[in-house]
Amino acid sequence: MKLLHKIAIYIGIGTFACSVSSCSDWLEREDDGKLQESEVFARFEKVNQLVTELYSDMYLNSPGLNSLYSHNIGTICDELEANKADSDAPYKILSAQLSAQVDAVNDIGAGWGFGWWYTWYQSIRKANKIISGVEEYHTPDHPSKPGLLEKRIGEAYFFRAYYHYMILRWHGEMVYADRVYSLDEDPAEYAIRESVHTSVEKICKDLDEAAERLPVLQAGEEFNRIDKGACLAVKAIVRWVAAQPLYNGGLLDETGNPTGISPLGDNDTRVGASEYKQYDPTRWEKARDAAKAVLDLSDGGSKRYSLYQKYTENDFVENSGGKVYSRLEEMFNDVDFYNKESILTMLNGKDARWIQDNIPFSFGSGQTRNQPTQEQVDQYEIVDEMNNCGWSIWDAKEKNMYDDANPYINRDPRFYRDIVYMGATLMGKEYNTAIGNDALVNSTVRDTRNTRTGYALRKFIDNDWTTSSSAYAKNFPLIRLPEIMLIYAEALNETDGSVSEMKNMLNQIRERSFMKDVPASFDTDKQVRREYIMRERRVELFYENSRFFTVRYKGLLTSPIETDKEKLYLAMPEDTRAQDWADTYGEYPQTQRYIHGMQAVEDRDGKITVGGKTYKMVRFEGKQLAPRQVTYRDYFFPINSNEIAKTPSLIQNPGW
Repeated sequence: MKLLHKIAIYIGIGTFACSVSSCSDWLEREDDGKLQESEVFARFEKVNQLVTELYSDMYLNSPGLNSLYSHNIGTICDELEANKADSDAPYKILSAQLSAQVDAVNDIGAGWGFGWWYTWYQSIRKANKIISGVEEYHTPDHPSKPGLLEKRIGEAYFFRAYYHYMILRWHGEMVYADRVYSLDEDPAEYAIRESVHTSVEKICKDLDEAAERLPVLQAGEEFNRIDKGACLAVKAIVRWVAAQPLYNGGLLDETGNPTGISPLGDNDTRVGASEYKQYDPTRWEKARDAAKAVLDLSDGGSKRYSLYQKYTENDFVENSGGKVYSRLEEMFNDVDFYNKESILTMLNGKDARWIQDNIPFSFGSGQTRNQPTQEQVDQYEIVDEMNNCGWSIWDAKEKNMYDDANPYINRDPRFYRDIVYMGATLMGKEYNTAIGNDALVNSTVRDTRNTRTGYALRKFIDNDWTTSSSAYAKNFPLIRLPEIMLIYAEALNETDGSVSEMKNMLNQIRERSFMKDVPASFDTDKQVRREYIMRERRVELFYENSRFFTVRYKGLLTSPIETDKEKLYLAMPEDTRAQDWADTYGEYPQTQRYIHGMQAVEDRDGKITVGGKTYKMVRFEGKQLAPRQVTYRDYFFPINSNEIAKTPSLIQNPGW
């Protein structure tokens, strides 16, 4: 278990540590303070403190629940909608106001809430200093605990790899900084971005190096520190990223085959642009094998990781209306979850204010800041008790098992844990989006605490929270076992592996949530399996910083399949197209430019009763001043312009 505390930075070592001014350099080169460095690396406890500083950096710069200041990263994709709060980062990004220019009103350093290119390279430099310094000055091991220095070196290798992985997620191509650069070197010679596949191999090499030095389980005084499983899990994720259409074969056609067309079209100026158009099936094989290594990792003969299984189907959360299973809510609060299922965790990531920011207004002066969209709600399947399986809502509709007018019955149990919907019970109170303080507001006005989609967030919000819970804190899993299981299932599918094995992966995740198995149709078609794996990913990893990146890795922003759907959508009558499209075609286009919700319409024949009145539910399109601005440039965030100015050889990301 790796619970990443916010650890105080214990030491500042003169010229060895970054000063405020020097930290502006993204690859700060070697300092002159040899005497001070030798003093530092002559003592194990000083090196130990430097490694601790890397943990602190991780806490500060690894996006958790709120990765865009007061909002989740899901608010700039089709997972969530946001109302205006503080810097209103999501709205500025979606209206193309984000700028790479430093000191501009909307530059990427102006309170966006997470680290950037230069921030991660500062931490990489620290890791390189530790790795090279220990070797150069022959740092002694802990005097009474031999082997501890080897662990610290392993942790430094992990963090060097992890921060490069963060750059991969947000910025794409990078310079892999695996050494300390000398002041005598010309940055134009080494500060050159390389192909993602070259970087991925280096990330994996560092992770292998770290894994060799670290134990399967950290125990005793080492409890909570990085272990072998964290190294293997990050390796599986970067292998999975490298196998995706953005980097492996380009956009997919309607049958799921690579077309060799870049998602960035003619605007693809990346270093590896031509390489990314070539499909290499071995990348999927490497992702499969890396994920399997995590799943097979053992500790004393038993599997290191397992799904959280406490509580039974008879245990429900008090005051939740008999809908939310105790297992699903308590898993994020239970130490057993963090011991066995969570692979990398940020501890105490948010406090009581965060919950108040997300609950509806009348439930404790809430802000309703992160609001699930209809696109997300549509991912939760219908339970078919008779056939012991789950169907997509579109398949269930054809079988007369689903009706938009009454959509919240017989859904995947995770729906009731994740979403507050019309008539749902939260904290012993009924949620009413038709009238009152929590009524839906579908307008271009963003200064409101009300929902803009008809939904509010429930995931990670405890049913027994109150405004007096001032000491309350919430943990957040950065990586957990189901993500690795889903990578393995997807990689099996793409390599034509065992259908039974990939189905078993999905069914284990679903069974843990009291959900039924995938249907028999899963066995018959590779494309059907892709859809189920993707839907399972969207449901299981909802609000865990997954969807935003996945739509980019898959090339969905500019996929001709999705853009053609959008053209059909826009040709429909604007006032009714939200409902018409769902009735005719099913899932909305995934171009990320429109979001949808569900509004309650009073109807005496309605099947939903709230506040003594009956309603039916009707889909609507979320009103906005203009469609969300999403283009090829939005596959990556920019590098700060001052970094480009200082080191022109870096080259800015396409479109920025």
